[in-house]
This record gives sequence, C-alpha cells and structure tokens, in this order.
Amino acid sequence: MRVALDESERDDMGGTNLTTRPAQVLDAAHRCVDLLVRTAVIGADDAPTWSPEQDPSRGRGLRTVSAPRSFQNGDAGVVWALTHLGAALNRPDAAELAASGAGALLRSRPAEGQRPGGLFSGEAGVDLLGRGRRPTLDRPEASDLADGLAGVLLSMALVRRAEDHAAAVVAELWRRSRVEPRGRSWPVGAAGPERSASGVSRGPLGIAWALAEAAAVWPALAPSALDLAAEALDREASSGGGLSQSSGSADADADAHAGAEPDTKGVADKGGHHARSGRARQPGPWCDGPAGDAAVRLRLLELATGGLEVPWSVDVTRQEADAAVRRCRRAVDGATGSLVDGGPRAVAGGWTLGSGLGAPAGALALAADILGCPDLRDQALEAAGKYVARAPADPAFWPSGHPGAAGDVGLAHGVAGTAVLLADLALPGSVPSVVLLGAGGVRGTHRRSCAASARPKQSVVRHMRVV
Repeated sequence: MRVALDESERDDMGGTNLTTRPAQVLDAAHRCVDLLVRTAVIGADDAPTWSPEQDPSRGRGLRTVSAPRSFQNGDAGVVWALTHLGAALNRPDAAELAASGAGALLRSRPAEGQRPGGLFSGEAGVDLLGRGRRPTLDRPEASDLADGLAGVLLSMALVRRAEDHAAAVVAELWRRSRVEPRGRSWPVGAAGPERSASGVSRGPLGIAWALAEAAAVWPALAPSALDLAAEALDREASSGGGLSQSSGSADADADAHAGAEPDTKGVADKGGHHARSGRARQPGPWCDGPAGDAAVRLRLLELATGGLEVPWSVDVTRQEADAAVRRCRRAVDGATGSLVDGGPRAVAGGWTLGSGLGAPAGALALAADILGCPDLRDQALEAAGKYVARAPADPAFWPSGHPGAAGDVGLAHGVAGTAVLLADLALPGSVPSVVLLGAGGVRGTHRRSCAASARPKQSVVRHMRVV
C-alpha cells in the first residue's frame, strides 16, 4: 500500500468493494495517527501532552483535549489508543509516544482528595495504562460507570489487580443501592439526586457490566457481584433499556427496542437533530444509545456462553443483544445514506466513538466476531470506506463529537477513538474493541503481519517540543 491513496481512489463511491475498502480504511487510520503524532506537545520531561495548542504546520487552533488526565477526552485516552495503534499499525513513533506518555501519567498521580473519581475523568482511567501495577483505590461518591464506583471496579477488573478492594467496591455498591419495584437503583452520591437515566455510562447497565467483569476475573466475588448485576439489569429493563428477565414475551420487547421507524416530521430525534430539516444526523451514541447497549449486551452474552454462570436468562440477553445490533444496523444504514447525500458533516459526531457513526459501526464489528456474522463487519467496513472517501485528507478537519468543532484528538469525541475504530475494521483482530474499552470481545481470525499494516517508505511526522 502507498503512503496515501490518490484522489480518484479516495473519492471512489461506487458499489461495495470489500477488496479495496480495507486498504482505504487502513490509510485513513494511519493519517489519524499522523495527526496524533504531529499534535503531541513534548515537555521538558519528554512526556507528551495533547493540549489546546496551536498547530504550527497549519497556523490554526486545533480543538484538542482540555482535561490532561482524562481517559474520555484527555491524554490518558490518547495514550491508550496509541499504545494499541503503535503495535497494530507498526508505528514506532506512536509506540514511543505512548510509552513515554503512560509513564508520565502513572508517575504524576494527583494527591488523594485532589483528583476526580471514576473511569472517564478520574484515575481509574489512567490505571488502564498500567497493567501489572496496583491501581489507585479511590471510592467516589457516584456509583455509575462514568464517574463512580462502577468505573473503578471495571478498571480493576480490566487490569486484574486489587481483588481486596474490588470486593469492598461490590459491597459498597450493595450498600448504596435502593430496592425498587423492579431491581435496584443508585443515587449519584450521598447528597445528589437519583440517576433515572438508562444506558452504559450513567445507568444501571454500566454497573451490571462492571459487576459481571469482576465476577469473571475473581470467582470468589461472583455470587455477590452477579446477584447485584441481575438487580441492575432488571432496573435497566424497567427504565426502557432492556427486556424483562422474567417476561415470556421477549420477542415483542425486542421488536419494540429494535424499533419501527417513527414519524419524525417536525420532531427532533434523541440527539436533538431534526430528521427532515437537513441538520446533521446523530447515528447512535455509545454512552446512552444503541452502540453502548449492543456492546455491553454482547459482552454479557460472551461471558455467559463462555462459562460464567449468571443468574439471569441467557436467552433474553441474546435477544437484547440482537435487538441492539439491529438498531445499530439501522443507525449505520441511515447515517451512510446521509453521508452519501451530504458528506461527512451530514453525520453528527463524524466517525467518533462518543456520538458519531464510529460507535454503531464498532458495535457491528464486535457483533460480527461474537455472533459469527461476518456480514455485520462488512457493513461497518463499507460505511467506513464511504466516510473516509468523502472526508478531507487531513483528519484535523473531520467533524468531532463536539458540535461545530473539528480537530479534537480525544478518545471519545476525537481522532484517537476514530483511529482505533478504523484499525479494527481494516485489520480485524489487531486492536481491542474500543466499544468495550478493551474488555474481552473475541476478535477476528484474520491476523495480519506487520508488513500488512505498515506504510512502505513512511514519511516522518514530527511533533512539537516545548523546552
């Protein structure tokens, strides 16, 4: 493969071509890594950061990360992405930045009481960079995955460390929970209002996922963790985010969640975009939409069919996963149509993980592996090929997850997450599933050599250095 595809190849919008699409998507993944390398600001301690500095090669301000330690939108997420992209794409420049960035983040821990909690913005996200190290033992007031105890528990399960603290977190989640007519709910904190949302980041589904991962890693925790996970899944179902674990009519519920297309004339969709007004279409967010729903339910199905003895119906979990995957297929189909008609800016969030087309496409790639349906990955790959063919050559100009902004480099709303999603489609099995934040997920069997993933005669992309 050449360093870059020529304009005629990039603009090839003909019918499905699964022979050339992987090369086209791989080229785009490399260009995303180029941007991450180019925008790294190297400090006096040789540690990179991706702060809102001006990119001198363009003379324009890039909207990059603003929370340096954040896994969601900060340096920790970019470093996590580059760690996997450096190996998958045979990019020593990315691997070098990742190693120095991870070391700096793990060395410079904020003092206890001066750091945010949770996975997305707290030290639990930084802990994902330090497999083999004992994680921080924070106990935030919130209980959800994004900012609370569930995120801390998931991080510990992913790095497979601190079983004693994990047991204490499970006990604390039991203590904080409140019995509802169906399942249990969790308040945000000691004095905060109750979360009524469903979904992965803020709802009980994310709590159930963290508990299931902990049960799979530490069998001694399984009875307590899985019983509470079942309560969380019941609560999620009562909030409209899943099927009844006790219902005998799950097929009807699944059809309802898969969703007949509503009459959208004059009304806004879930993302606040008017379907017939010409405004950008939001495909299916990860945090509280079909992409995250599908990813977590697929993972729960994978754990259950892999030997984890769960106290809920595996058949219902399978139907829930199928329903969520169907919603992702619809989201990708609809967004691809908007893309062909109006270009990348017709799709809100671009090809990002948090709120863009990359989220449901990544869920389809995961579903292809777990459900054994390669056509799902083909659909996602085709959509990715069409996106990168229509998008500007420089990913700095691609739409980000921030409305009206481009050039973000974060994991959730920017180029770092996009690069991992594209690499996953171009080289199946080469990177972890970013829609599962690196947890589990059987990967494709089409292993590629370094020669297949690298650019011959790769040009050097230099980063900024601050003395």
